[in-house]
Amino acid sequence: MSEAPEQQQAEIQPFPRKIQHVMGELELKKKPERIASVDIMATDYLLVLDETPIVSEGFGTKEKSPIFAKYAEGKNVVDLGSKTNLETLLEMDPDLIVISSTGKADRFEEFNKMADTVVIDYSLDAPGRLMKFAELLGKEDKAKEVIADFKRLKEEAKAAAAKHQGETVLFLISNGKDFTVIHPTNFPIFYEEVGLESVKGLPEEGKIGGRIGIEALNEFGADHIFIAENRRQMNPDDPQGLVNIWTDNPVWKNLKAVKNNQVYSVDTLVGDTFFLGQIAGLEAIKEHLGK
Repeated sequence: MSEAPEQQQAEIQPFPRKIQHVMGELELKKKPERIASVDIMATDYLLVLDETPIVSEGFGTKEKSPIFAKYAEGKNVVDLGSKTNLETLLEMDPDLIVISSTGKADRFEEFNKMADTVVIDYSLDAPGRLMKFAELLGKEDKAKEVIADFKRLKEEAKAAAAKHQGETVLFLISNGKDFTVIHPTNFPIFYEEVGLESVKGLPEEGKIGGRIGIEALNEFGADHIFIAENRRQMNPDDPQGLVNIWTDNPVWKNLKAVKNNQVYSVDTLVGDTFFLGQIAGLEAIKEHLGK
């Protein structure tokens, strides 16, 4: 006996549903249609799920990140700026606001007065975070597809890394005058999961922001350097400007990785906890170490 249409619809319809998040529980009676991302590190998780927020902090990132630009192409999103214009946010009348736990979680109460607000747990790995975003949208199947592709890419990067056992790797952000270390503690995917070997003696997590000078690079003696530009300081009209500034520096020219042509540029998102940044990092490892 076939099921009644009402019963079929009840099984297909994923809403209403209760969402567990960092700051508690939220019942979503229907799929949110007007999502506001007040944290740029949350926006790309929405884009990966083919969901367009009505507003986003820092959406101008698309001008400084090729991979972000690809996913943002054709999307009509109002940019809240780098400090989240609250007046614009209110005018857009969102029905859901999303934040990462490493972003503006301390302002949860403030945002929750404007609209239902969810804080995504960023202590989870990238696939875990993506599933949390998918729960908000009823897009678990889409997330599973994306995660399957992500896992395949990670395995390919792992195979590439295996060809360079015993060789050390350093991930950096070039700030122009100095560098920020993309620390293994914060990015275990490139080290613990993929199998790259970090250089020894890195600044402790949180010490002076993990920033180092050019002389420290010489002391580390990394075999391979993956380097991104500081997104907030870079000039999108001068790609690699914050990296090329070092090319005539005698210490830079004497670096092992430079002399062996083993310095690789990566997308600006790689130094942040973006899903797309991790994809960009894995693709760079696969491309440059898989030869």
